[in-house]
Amino acid sequence: MPNTDPNKTAIAAAEAIRKLNHATLNQTLPAPAISSIAQALVQLVERLPQTLEQLGTQLRQRQAEGAIRMDTRENPAAAVAETTLALDDTVQHLADVSRSLHQAASPLFHMAAR
Repeated sequence: MPNTDPNKTAIAAAEAIRKLNHATLNQTLPAPAISSIAQALVQLVERLPQTLEQLGTQLRQRQAEGAIRMDTRENPAAAVAETTLALDDTVQHLADVSRSLHQAASPLFHMAAR
């Protein structure tokens, strides 16, 4: 697998969602297309926790290496702790989002266009 730049990949993912928002704004979508989009969004939401957990791990590692400095000249430990706590909290909220999105996507799976 080629080495991918995480920054570029995250920017491309954000851009893809922006494009999806525009694409779904004024188009008439049949139920199967809505289902397909919802299923893809379920996958996206289910993959985000891993990304966030890995970012928290990376941040803690950089702190342990002494590779972080704050432009305020403060010790980065509190900011790293606050950030990783917020990332962990986000992961917990994403579990709720995933459950709700599954509830929305489940009946869509059985819908067909007329």
